[in-house]
Amino acid sequence: MDYDRIILEMLNRIKQLEDEVEALKSKNIQAASKDEESGKISKKYRKLTERLFQAEGKPVRLSFSEIENVIGFKLPDSARVHRAFWANTTTHSIALSWLYAGYKTVDVDIENEMILFER
Repeated sequence: MDYDRIILEMLNRIKQLEDEVEALKSKNIQAASKDEESGKISKKYRKLTERLFQAEGKPVRLSFSEIENVIGFKLPDSARVHRAFWANTTTHSIALSWLYAGYKTVDVDIENEMILFER
């Protein structure tokens, strides 16, 4: 048996699958951008949507500061005071950013300024 040839074929197939996965990730981010343009996702929070797509369905725990680093600006004061700011509702532009990525807030810790997103 030609083991070298088999190993090379396997490596080529792995590379091909990795390329396909990257293309799918890119497609999801592009789809988020399209929805953003149609008004479904606010441009302000698009980077949070992209960050959640990159998590590939795994739970994501972020501090308020980490979210601010992702989106590039300070969260409103209400995010640190009112649990309702983090509600899974389609009436708030920030909520659309995680809902579009298929996530929901499942644990909101206002005191420690931490959010857990899960699918």
